[in-house]
Amino acid sequence: MSTAHVRALLDHVEAELPRDSWPHWTEGWPQEIEAGLLDAAFTARATYGTPTSGVRAVITRWRDHRTAPLDDLTALAAHADEPESLLEILDNRQRVPGNYTTKAEAVASAARALTGLGCTTSADLRDDDAQRSAVVGVPGFGVATWDCFVMQLGIHTAGSRELLCDFVSEALELESPASATQAEDLVAAAAARLEITSAAFTHAVWRYQRAQRRVAGAR
Repeated sequence: MSTAHVRALLDHVEAELPRDSWPHWTEGWPQEIEAGLLDAAFTARATYGTPTSGVRAVITRWRDHRTAPLDDLTALAAHADEPESLLEILDNRQRVPGNYTTKAEAVASAARALTGLGCTTSADLRDDDAQRSAVVGVPGFGVATWDCFVMQLGIHTAGSRELLCDFVSEALELESPASATQAEDLVAAAAARLEITSAAFTHAVWRYQRAQRRVAGAR
C-alpha cells in the first residue's frame, strides 16, 4: 500500500466521519471491562451522546457509584438477583432489543455469566466460544453485543476485522477486498498521520461501519 492509498483513506475519513463531529474518536474502554459491557448493552438502539448524556452518561453514573477503576465484573454481577438497584444507579430503564428485559438487568446477567467462567477483569477476556456464549446467551444480546463489548477492550473478532477491511476497500475503491493485514497496516499509517493511536482510529471506523450496516438493514 502506497502513500496515495493512505491519503485516499484519510480523505474518505474526513468525508464520512470527520473528527470534529463523529463522537467515537476514542480508544474505547481499555482495561475497563465494566465500562465495555455497559457500552455494548446501552449502545443498542440508542444515542451515544456526550459524557453527560446517552450511553456515556450511564457509564459516568456507574463510575461515580463505584469510585474505583471499572475493571471488576463482580461489581455488576452482584446486581443480577436484584436488578432494581442497578436501574436506580444507572438511571436508565431502556430495554434490550426484543423487549425481554431492561439493559441494566441484561448487563448484570452477562456479568454473572462471565464471572462464573472466571472472566472478571479485562485481562481475563478472550474471544472464545465459552465467553461469547455467556454474553450472547443473555436474552436481547447477540453477536453484535459481543463484538461491541470486546472491541472496547481492544480485542478484534472476525466480524470487527471484516468491517475494517470493508471500510478500507470502499475508501480505496479496490477491485478485490483488502486483507486484514493490508487494512491494519493502512490504519496504522493513517493514524500516525493524524497523531492518534491505531486503536482510536480503528474504533472510530468500526463504529461507523456498524452504523452504516444498521442503516442498510433498515431499508
